[in-house]
Amino acid sequence: MKSKHITLYGTALLFASFSLAAPSHALGLGQLQQPGGIIQQRVEDRTDRLIERAAERRREMPIADPVVETSVPLPQLTPELPDRILVMATDGSQAFVDVRVEDGWRAVEKQWLVVLESSEIKLLDQPGIRIIDQVPLASLGLNVVRFSVTETLDSPAAMARMLPASIFERLDRNHIYSPQTGQSQGTNRPSRPYVCNKPLVVGMVDTAIQTEHPSFSNASIVQKRFLADIAEPTGHGTAVASVLVGRLPGRSEVRMPQTTLVNASVFFSRQDLTNGATLMHLVEGLNWLISQEVSIVNISMAGPDNRLLAVVTQRMVEAGIPLVAAVGNQGPAAPPLYPAAYPHVIAVTAVDSFNRIYRWANQGTHVDFAARGVDVVLANGEGKFSSQSGTSIATPVVTAYLACSMGSSPTSSSNLTESLARDTVDLGEAGPDSVFGHGLVGE
Repeated sequence: MKSKHITLYGTALLFASFSLAAPSHALGLGQLQQPGGIIQQRVEDRTDRLIERAAERRREMPIADPVVETSVPLPQLTPELPDRILVMATDGSQAFVDVRVEDGWRAVEKQWLVVLESSEIKLLDQPGIRIIDQVPLASLGLNVVRFSVTETLDSPAAMARMLPASIFERLDRNHIYSPQTGQSQGTNRPSRPYVCNKPLVVGMVDTAIQTEHPSFSNASIVQKRFLADIAEPTGHGTAVASVLVGRLPGRSEVRMPQTTLVNASVFFSRQDLTNGATLMHLVEGLNWLISQEVSIVNISMAGPDNRLLAVVTQRMVEAGIPLVAAVGNQGPAAPPLYPAAYPHVIAVTAVDSFNRIYRWANQGTHVDFAARGVDVVLANGEGKFSSQSGTSIATPVVTAYLACSMGSSPTSSSNLTESLARDTVDLGEAGPDSVFGHGLVGE
């Protein structure tokens, strides 16, 4: 399995109480506090890149396939979001504020997360800090404390000055992660899907699935929502689920007809913009999936490196539950996105039906596999079918192959990767590369 690069800051949690060592890439406090230091420079550099890429993006063009209904426009990618977005509850009140933070990432405004033992919670009894709740993640063996801070404390440097080093080293923001669907490329050639007839239990974290969609007339789907009183989007999760267990136009076979799909609905709607999932809801969903005894988990979303996410995903893999994630749609020059870029997560990129790389796919040494993910006809949240593109769409193809290849006993992600690599079609440079990984999986 190839080595993967992990970015410096974007995550800053050390779980000393759970015997996890700090990684060698952690920043020193002096680096964080220096004016014009690493964080400030990375924010400036990445913001310039995001603005340049955003100016080039175009909206999805509807396909001409007569069996497919015209799709609603795909959501814009995160660089085009405003700096502040009010996320509203169903009763019209404000649930929280989605804001742009360090390095251009998104997070819940003024919210931070830390894993603490009960005896350590008193260390947060500081001016300007308000504990919101404690969330026990029993299946993961973690206790997460979510708290808010005043505006003057809402930065890594301010938190470092305020809190003991032992607490600061475990902190990170309540980051927000985005689905990875994007613009199409105008290529649409039918393909025959691989079919897995094993009775499996496959997990996913996504938007809600529109289970009444005709694509799922014979599918077995279990789902749980993790956002109370906030509108649940359905489009992205419905599309991803249809790759796995849906019946699609022009195809007589369902890819995984005997699989029970278990979905944790963790995304909120940004009104007419794209969807988002807070880290807190995401890890709650992953914790629940462990209790549902899923064999593998599909994560068709991406965002910043975050130490809580790194530890949660590592624990799931150590428990024998492989994770398959989208590399992201920020473009070939963009930095790695997570969780796909973690060494223990299987990272998937997208190609079109002619095996050309998706224009907006992230690239890097962390890429493991490529799969069809451009101009694929899938179920949508409107009860119809539409052509969709992105690394989100390619990811469940690899999830299906891996799930079907797993035996009854737990298998490590590295063993799964090595096994599947032997059955891929090499694309691009000979051998593993930063564009296609080991090569093409599936049709």
